Amino acid sequence: MLLIQKRILVFTLYTLSGWVGIQFAGIGEGSITLIWLPSGIGLAACVLYGKAMLPVIWLGSFVANTPYLISNSSSTPFLYACFFGALAATVNTFIQTYFAYFLYGKYLANQKLETSRYIVDFITKVTLLPSAINMALLIFIYSIGGFTSLSSNNTIFNLLSIWLSGALADFHGYFVVVPCLLSWTLVSTFEYLNNKKGFYLYVFCFLILMVIANIYATSALYLLLVLGVIIALFSSMRVATSFVFATSIGFTFATANDVGPFYLNTPWYSFSSLLVFIFSLGFSVYVIVTKRYELHRANEELEEKVHKRTIKLNHANEKLLNLSKTDGLTGIANRRCFDDFLNNEWARAIRNQSPISLLIFDIDRFKQYNDVYGHVKGDECLKLITRAAQKLIHRPCDLIARYGGEEFAVVLPDTTNTETIAEHLRIEILKLAIPHKGSDINEFISISVGCCTVFPKKGAIAKHLIELTDKALYQAKNSGRDKVKVIKLGLSSVS
Repeated sequence: MLLIQKRILVFTLYTLSGWVGIQFAGIGEGSITLIWLPSGIGLAACVLYGKAMLPVIWLGSFVANTPYLISNSSSTPFLYACFFGALAATVNTFIQTYFAYFLYGKYLANQKLETSRYIVDFITKVTLLPSAINMALLIFIYSIGGFTSLSSNNTIFNLLSIWLSGALADFHGYFVVVPCLLSWTLVSTFEYLNNKKGFYLYVFCFLILMVIANIYATSALYLLLVLGVIIALFSSMRVATSFVFATSIGFTFATANDVGPFYLNTPWYSFSSLLVFIFSLGFSVYVIVTKRYELHRANEELEEKVHKRTIKLNHANEKLLNLSKTDGLTGIANRRCFDDFLNNEWARAIRNQSPISLLIFDIDRFKQYNDVYGHVKGDECLKLITRAAQKLIHRPCDLIARYGGEEFAVVLPDTTNTETIAEHLRIEILKLAIPHKGSDINEFISISVGCCTVFPKKGAIAKHLIELTDKALYQAKNSGRDKVKVIKLGLSSVS
């Protein structure tokens, strides 16, 4: 159903615009006009809806042209005129529309006219050749059928004049219709007009200038150029292309009815002047508004790139920060991270008047272990001990850090049962049953643990807790190792 509606719409626009062009903008005999809007409507319909519109375009061309072939040659049989009308419709369909659509797909890849390069390619590579070939074939068909008469004097000039006029009329239709229709389907920043007051002001100024230019003063054309530039700079793509379209239609119909600034001595001179003006105005407006679009899109792409690179940089910085606080061998916190964490928790314990505990444990006779088994086995031993400690110390608020070569530290906020935790840790390490032939303490890897719990007061520093815990570790080592020693302060405050 939607396709049928689109076909009806295209047929109606194509037929009606062809009839209006012939009726109100015609020059000479037959159906030659100053502007042939169906050329642009047919191409835009194919760009938007595909080749399924070709039969509709053929029918629209036949309906638009044939009545004038019949009326302009009363002695011609009806079927004869219909036959040549069908030939003309075929040329319009396959040259004016399909060939232009083929070139559009080849050079613009069916993209909307949203960049200045597309505008230039559209004008030079898409519209010129179909316009020239289409009009040459129509003149040939109409001449054979007797629908276009050439004067006996200066026939070549007359022929070239008719051909060029018709070709430029086709080009005129392409130039003003296709950008306008495609802009109304273009999803972009310029799709919607936010400033309605500005839009109404543009319309008012446009109407006033058109009336003045066509009736009173040709100099109003210069103000119309200024208005076009302002619209291109500050309005939407839809408004800009509609402005060019409306200007073209207004001056075309005025010129065809022998009024306005472009009505000169002959239709040829009138049409030439009009087309030069419309092309100059339209090309300037198209380029400015598409350059705005390109600049806006470039800014968006740049902002997107900056955003993505900022995210990557933040991730890299976060990764670097994690690496700077992580021990490369065991994957747990390093000494730097330990210091920062302990200072933060120490300050929090002072604010909350809560306890904080610290364990420092050392692998017994680890130097001898490396001498016997080698450093590779020593690294594996450190990893095994780390995993065992992580299974036991797993609260989110706790921290296990590699304090030195074979020393580890455990920070336990809001904890008082330090000795129990330390004893469990010592037993878990023994359960690993890591052989240690170089030890005079145990046949397996064992640890010595020092621990301390305090309630810090304001003004105390975390270094006091480290010193007390290290003292406890020293006591554990001096008492034969593989032991847990606690500095008992009766949970009194450290100041």
